[in-house]
Amino acid sequence: GAPLLALGPTANWVGKQWPIDRFATLAARLISATGPLAGAQIVVFGGPGEQAMAAPLIKALPEGRVIDLVGKVDLLTAYACLRNATLYIGNDSGLMHLAATAGVPTIGLFGPSRENHYGPWGANTMAVRGTQSFEEIIGAPGYDHLSDQCHMTSLSVERVEAAVSDLLGKVAVATTNLRVRAGQ
Repeated sequence: GAPLLALGPTANWVGKQWPIDRFATLAARLISATGPLAGAQIVVFGGPGEQAMAAPLIKALPEGRVIDLVGKVDLLTAYACLRNATLYIGNDSGLMHLAATAGVPTIGLFGPSRENHYGPWGANTMAVRGTQSFEEIIGAPGYDHLSDQCHMTSLSVERVEAAVSDLLGKVAVATTNLRVRAGQ
């Protein structure tokens, strides 16, 4: 079937949320006719009470290509849906870990949390951060994790797009190697 791009645009605090316009730009590039997930449907995940956070992304994505599951499914159903995804991209959150556990190639987006402690786990996962280290973000004058300031602005669309290319290439090589070993 058609590829399925799963997105997790929410997190437990706004400082860990990659800007919605960047999620939208990235998704549009990935599913474009020349993108690595050409023709993909997009599934947006989020928890109960996160509809308002995810709504701007859902509105910005191409009409007719979006499945909105934000706050609409329980964790077990989310897990089952994620198992069918081609790729998951999301902020550092429980959903990111659920995607990695489901075995979907997973890219976790990091800013004011340590990817070496909280990054997605597994062979087909990758943690990506912007040009600012964790220490630079939390050590900045006036840093306050309780504020509504986004701390993910140094992470560019291009950097995440490059990570997608790297991860999908790695997954393709691993899949080919498995088929060769299995004699297919």
